[in-house]
Amino acid sequence: MLIEKETGFSLIELLIVLVAVNFILLISYHQYIHKNNDHDFRIWYQQFELDLILLQKQTMTTSTHEIIYFRPTSHYYGIQKNTLTAPTIKREFPSDWIISMNTLSHPISFTHSGTIRHPGTMKIETDKNRYFIYFPFGKGRGYYVKNE
Repeated sequence: MLIEKETGFSLIELLIVLVAVNFILLISYHQYIHKNNDHDFRIWYQQFELDLILLQKQTMTTSTHEIIYFRPTSHYYGIQKNTLTAPTIKREFPSDWIISMNTLSHPISFTHSGTIRHPGTMKIETDKNRYFIYFPFGKGRGYYVKNE
């Protein structure tokens, strides 16, 4: 009598494959979270840079002196005439970000020649990264550096 041998995978083989797949998914999820966090900051920074350019051009071409004023507890910054008026433009940022003005004067404003009034540094801490935005002396624009 001929006995047929059963084909298929044993329980141990299936568990090894499942552990390997789980490990690959874990690594890819970790990379996705970091890339998503960087992407969110870059999108926010692009908008912030455009708002700085708008404010700079308004200050250079008109007699108005609008400011960018951060309200970290309310999770937004606004472009407004002074600290007491309501913002004409309001930009929100994620509630888990911590924004602090290290040496940068608050509020942010420009001179008629287009340079930032009181240059300095601000820090933005996300849940995964830390970014420093530098506004050098005598310059109208800033740049950021990522520290992990």
